[in-house]
Amino acid sequence: MTTKKTTSSNFKGAAPPKGFVNKLAEMHTSERELSLALPLIIKAAKSQDLKALLRLHLTETKNHAESVKDVAKTLAVELPTKGCKRMTGLIAEGVKVIGKRLISSEQDASLIAVGQKIEQFEIDSYKALCATAKEQRYTHELAVLTSILNQEKLASELLGKLAAGKSGIKKLIEQVSLKKAGAGSK
Repeated sequence: MTTKKTTSSNFKGAAPPKGFVNKLAEMHTSERELSLALPLIIKAAKSQDLKALLRLHLTETKNHAESVKDVAKTLAVELPTKGCKRMTGLIAEGVKVIGKRLISSEQDASLIAVGQKIEQFEIDSYKALCATAKEQRYTHELAVLTSILNQEKLASELLGKLAAGKSGIKKLIEQVSLKKAGAGSK
């Protein structure tokens, strides 16, 4: 019988894989950069539903940055300073949309499209981190990273619903959350 590796703030195991630590650092930087850019995007959004979703995700994004930092801490590693060209490029794409000053519905549609690209990047990144955490049997860290991944998936799904013309963000959040809860109990 194999035992699962459980980690805590006093983790004294073997050093985590370098690629895992580098990806954590990249995502920490990404989440911090996004949390700085989201207020500008919220201000530029015209739809109240889009503004509400972005405000919610801003809070989550700030929490994600802290959670990633906490994951590193439980593994007793310091995150190296890592830039993330992909996130920087996606944020720049959003800034270009804002700079064009499009008709409000076109601007919101363009902001949603950039948001969906950002979410897909984050989903792919957190999937990779989750896979490594699972492989390394970092049970606590896997739970934290999976939680972030699920929030990113929900944000992506809600952006998709807004892009499809669905409105009433509070109702959308409730519908998607209930659907997820029902799927998890099956």
